[in-house]
Amino acid sequence: MMRITTNSTLYTYQKNLMKSTNQLYSAMRSLMTGRNFDSYSADPAAATRAFNIHSSLNATNAQYSNNKTVLGKFSTAWDIADDMIDKLVSDLAQTPILKGLNDTNLSTLNTMGDIIYSGAESMIQSLNSQYGGNFLFNGADTKNAPFALEKDGDKTYVTYRGVRIDDPDTLDDVYLDENNQPILKDPSDPNSGMTNEEVLEMWSNEHLYVDIGIGFEVDKNNNVVDSTAFDSAISGVDFIGGYGVDEDGDPKNIISIMLRVSEIFKDFDEEKMEWGDAGNREDAERLMSKFTKAQDALSKQHTQLDTQAKYLQTNQSQLESTFDSLNTELEGIERVDQVDAILALSWAQTSYNAAIQVGSNVIPQSLMDYLN
Repeated sequence: MMRITTNSTLYTYQKNLMKSTNQLYSAMRSLMTGRNFDSYSADPAAATRAFNIHSSLNATNAQYSNNKTVLGKFSTAWDIADDMIDKLVSDLAQTPILKGLNDTNLSTLNTMGDIIYSGAESMIQSLNSQYGGNFLFNGADTKNAPFALEKDGDKTYVTYRGVRIDDPDTLDDVYLDENNQPILKDPSDPNSGMTNEEVLEMWSNEHLYVDIGIGFEVDKNNNVVDSTAFDSAISGVDFIGGYGVDEDGDPKNIISIMLRVSEIFKDFDEEKMEWGDAGNREDAERLMSKFTKAQDALSKQHTQLDTQAKYLQTNQSQLESTFDSLNTELEGIERVDQVDAILALSWAQTSYNAAIQVGSNVIPQSLMDYLN
């Protein structure tokens, strides 16, 4: 026959009372905090999954922010292009050029030239627009204004990052940066400096990759894999039609074409009704046909911006959906069900009260208790 001592009874009771007390406090804490666990040791499997989801949420949030910024950039660029096509190119270039080529308007040809030149200036200003403090059309260099007009005698040239993009006399010159230093194709050869045309080509192929949630990766050379990131660089030179001149020696970009036509019109002698050294009607008509092609190229760039902006809008919606799904899963892991928590607290309270009641019968009375 086993003998149960008073000390063993008290020990067992105290142990069970402490267990009931801990369960009550745990149930109260769960209900107040709304969390399933407060430490990794409480539920290692759930805590590990929650940590991974938190990491994914942070990454998704950063990708959403990147996508939103780039979407704003491309939407603004699209608006600028839309304004250039609808107003500047049409009202300040195409219309005055066509009027100038009409014999009945030869007496106002100089004025038409001034209007076209002002249109070119306005387009340069538009291409130097910023979004969020960053220049839109300067490729990977978003901190400096890309375009300017540079006068040289009677001619005006478009410059991109300080390099004339339409002057055949300087395209083959060695490029020198702001410190008067060349960019070497071969670092070991001090005479391998890149020409202006080569530098323009390099700038035209610049990238500004952004992680927008399409699997951002880098290769073994630490270069971003093209298909895993969004290229947010917008080359201003490509946007207006490219650099250099064609087989006729005429510029390829729409702004320089406007400048050449403007020079021809402004050089016309309205008193003698004679064309000047800048060119004649034939030259103006030739440039007009190339202006039309450049205008079509600008429209294609405008369409491309629209396509990219729509892609970014779709991706943003996808990121929002992913964020919501991750949040829902995280809630299921970390957050308690309120009904279950209330029931657990009620049960813990009942158990605790029962333990206290049992204690009044289990704990022996002292002499003072007996005398009372």
